[in-house]
Amino acid sequence: MSTPAPARSSSTTAPTRARRRLALLVLAVLIASAGVLGAAPGSEARTPPAGLGGFVPGTLISDAQMFAGTSMTAAQVDAFLDQKGASCTRGTDGADCLKDLRMDTPQRSKDAYCAAIPAKKAASAGTIIADVARACSISSKVLLTMLQKEQGLVTTRNATPKMLREALGFGCPDFQTCDPKYAGFAQQIYNAGVRLQAYGDPARGYRYQAGRAYDIQYSPFAFCGYGKVTISNRATAALYNYTPFTPTQATLDAGSAAVADDVCATYGNRNFYRLYSQWFGSPTGASTSRYPVAAPLGKKPADPFADVPYDTTIFFTEIAWMKHMGYSTGWGSGASAVYRPYDQIKRDAVIAFLYRAAGSPAFTPPKVSPFKDVNSKDTIFYKEITWAHSVGLAQGWPDGTFRPYEPIKRDAMAAFLHRAAGAPAFTGPTRSPFTDVHRGSEVFYDEITWMAANGYSTGWSDGTFRPYEPIKRDAVAAFVYRWKVA
Repeated sequence: MSTPAPARSSSTTAPTRARRRLALLVLAVLIASAGVLGAAPGSEARTPPAGLGGFVPGTLISDAQMFAGTSMTAAQVDAFLDQKGASCTRGTDGADCLKDLRMDTPQRSKDAYCAAIPAKKAASAGTIIADVARACSISSKVLLTMLQKEQGLVTTRNATPKMLREALGFGCPDFQTCDPKYAGFAQQIYNAGVRLQAYGDPARGYRYQAGRAYDIQYSPFAFCGYGKVTISNRATAALYNYTPFTPTQATLDAGSAAVADDVCATYGNRNFYRLYSQWFGSPTGASTSRYPVAAPLGKKPADPFADVPYDTTIFFTEIAWMKHMGYSTGWGSGASAVYRPYDQIKRDAVIAFLYRAAGSPAFTPPKVSPFKDVNSKDTIFYKEITWAHSVGLAQGWPDGTFRPYEPIKRDAMAAFLHRAAGAPAFTGPTRSPFTDVHRGSEVFYDEITWMAANGYSTGWSDGTFRPYEPIKRDAVAAFVYRWKVA
């Protein structure tokens, strides 16, 4: 049974993530009480972000729009690419812009989902796209939108070989290398066309099917939670099978922008809807004046540690991310492992976190310690502490000690983080962002104000930083997360 979390100040909160979690919980209650799952209410008064008006997570595009194989001719696709890619120039590595691309394409035999496609010499990108669209009954507009949301190929100023090789991200699982048999622009277009048809076919038994409700992850990180989505049609099922994430409300609110410091934000299906709407009109026929609302919270993520519950831990995402990245393993093992988020963190543990965040670099610790209170026999993190000294991260005290078991104070944490980030050049402002931090009176003034300038710490609501207070383990997770994810 975990101990209830004590009240915490705004200096160690992550307002965006905390509000996102609260918003998801509130939204789930509101939608459930209305008897609707996966659909967005239509009473939002705000102006929708461009291209996202009418977004409903359960209907990303209509079947009629998705499977319109003759929506554009090859000439129309080429003209579209000429217009959108007008500023694109051939890369120094020889990569063609889509408007200039010409390549030979092989003959494609008829299969269960696509008609035969004859081989062609020097086919344009428009011809390749339109041929697949017609043969596989997948709209050219859909393929163009996906080219943009996957690699930005339609409007890029400089294409690269990698962008062309992985044009639609087909055969490229998250966090894994791409399958080389699908490499190349023509291969990507054809295989995506086939798969989009297969993904929407209920007879194939892919994960997401029309007419069913699912808990769909907000991001590849399961600890970000799941949105409850009722998939309305084959086309939407195909898109979720292709990109199996649903956007959070913060992601929708951001419009075309990214959400700062948020590993729980994914943009694939948001950007598909947004780009299609801006280029070709609403993909669903929904009112564009209706504000987009994300899928309500479905299944909650598993707690990363027994004392870090999803519902009550402000820094749930940050701590779960730390565990996922291998930066912290906590105490114990399995479901009973604990993180002790509200304990003060000691100096040795902070160094261990930063060593792991640096990639656990190869290092042979010295036989003779640089600190008189750190030794290879009794100090658990001897390797990490001596590594930190070797790279200038930890200097210790003038008396030659490191004091590994003392709680680290907030000013020293700022100094450690600044050094871990490579000690970037930074001169603190004349006017401090904190009422209790002043140039001339704080040893780590520049480091503390660097933290503020980069959004790693906002201080308490009373305007203080409290540099000499010990920092807790949950706040360290937040600081490291913001630094690494920013």
